[in-house]
Amino acid sequence: PRVLACGGLHHGSSPIETLAAYLEAEPHDAVLLTFNPALVAQVRQRLRVPVRSLPPSFFRYPAAVPVAQPRRELLHVGSLGPHHPRRRELVTALQARGRVPLRHATTSSPEEAAALYAQHALVLNVPLNHDLNHRFFEVMAAGVPQVVFGDPGLVGEHRHLAERPDVFWASSLEQLEELVLQLLAEPERLRAIPVAPPPYWELKDLLKAALAP
Repeated sequence: PRVLACGGLHHGSSPIETLAAYLEAEPHDAVLLTFNPALVAQVRQRLRVPVRSLPPSFFRYPAAVPVAQPRRELLHVGSLGPHHPRRRELVTALQARGRVPLRHATTSSPEEAAALYAQHALVLNVPLNHDLNHRFFEVMAAGVPQVVFGDPGLVGEHRHLAERPDVFWASSLEQLEELVLQLLAEPERLRAIPVAPPPYWELKDLLKAALAP
């Protein structure tokens, strides 16, 4: 049996049609959406093979140990370049308003990012293109709570991911600021939030689940 693993469904004008064309050219027994659990139903309507999203699928992320006295800042790690206008707009607005202590940084490796996460009390995650991104699980692996600027529907049917005690959600700039201020105002309580590792799959179990009828 063969499984086609599909990354982000946001490149080109008709990415689901592109995926369907791949399957017509080279048949597979199932499709695994690695970053788009929110789009499973839409893709299933188009394809004739089993389609699943089982995050974090076959990925692994560097673990880190949070420092005893983390910086009481909201950390954002990621590019603000021309391909990320929504993320740039949000970070720029937070900086201009100055209501929350914000640190923006870029890193050159997942290991460097994990070490940086572990130094901070709270991390800002700004998913793009309906993706449940790597950062969602990177921050978990580093043992730090995160605020996701987006819709909990990004997790699709995996509601347990949206309802984790270390994952907070905000859908507006004002809501984000209020939530961050509330969390940073109680540093002991914030540090006491349990952060479980990402729900990793064993490869054999992942493939079995992906290929199930």
